[in-house]
Amino acid sequence: MAKRDHSIENEPHLQSGGWQRDPSEAKAEARINEATVRENIDDVIDQSVWSEPAVSENVTGPPPEGAMTYAYWLTWRISQTGFLDSWALAFCWALLAGPLAILGVLIGSIYMPAMLLPVHVVLIGPVAEELMKVAIPLWVVERRPYLFKSRFQIFACAIAGGLVFAAVENVMYLNVELFNWDNVLTRWRWTVCVALHSLCCVVSALGLSRIWKTTIDEKTMPAIQSGVPYFITAMFIHGSYNAFAIAFEWVYEPF
Repeated sequence: MAKRDHSIENEPHLQSGGWQRDPSEAKAEARINEATVRENIDDVIDQSVWSEPAVSENVTGPPPEGAMTYAYWLTWRISQTGFLDSWALAFCWALLAGPLAILGVLIGSIYMPAMLLPVHVVLIGPVAEELMKVAIPLWVVERRPYLFKSRFQIFACAIAGGLVFAAVENVMYLNVELFNWDNVLTRWRWTVCVALHSLCCVVSALGLSRIWKTTIDEKTMPAIQSGVPYFITAMFIHGSYNAFAIAFEWVYEPF
């Protein structure tokens, strides 16, 4: 029967003959070392000890020279990102934002019961759509802020996402009436609906640009919460329009 004496004298490293490490620990150490070598600094910079909320220069003093702080990382990454590279990426993000939003909303509404359709249109849909339309620039601002060189790029990505989203949505809803300008619904969707999606994206872009500007100027980690009021405003505008459209359809039935 194994000894149950927990006194310090029975610690393994105090026994005669020395302490032998469990063989399985060598395998674990090898895997950890391999993972460490493969780590992407862009993915782990926010895990730096110097990013801990409890670490204050008033208590611990300034970080040592060469410490991988968020400010050091961001400054280094900004210097390594070219102007043309930034715009090329922004152009690709603008093209992908709209289709990504459509895909996300479609997946989220596959199993939507008919009785919950008004709730989806007024509440769930606007929240999902506004988040998905700016999902790409939001990720960039939060995880790779150095890839943007100006706030204009953020607005360009967001507005392009809204325009592409509106165009794809029109194709889905109008079908053969897509360019039939004699149809009141066609004119409505290509004017009012396009303007709506663009406006909502501009509002969200205001929040994104605020987060990004603070991060770049102060070299601090992005505070996503500062953009939440803008995101909520965009969702409210979208949801209010959808509620109006449903009520208008019941009365006039143009949709």
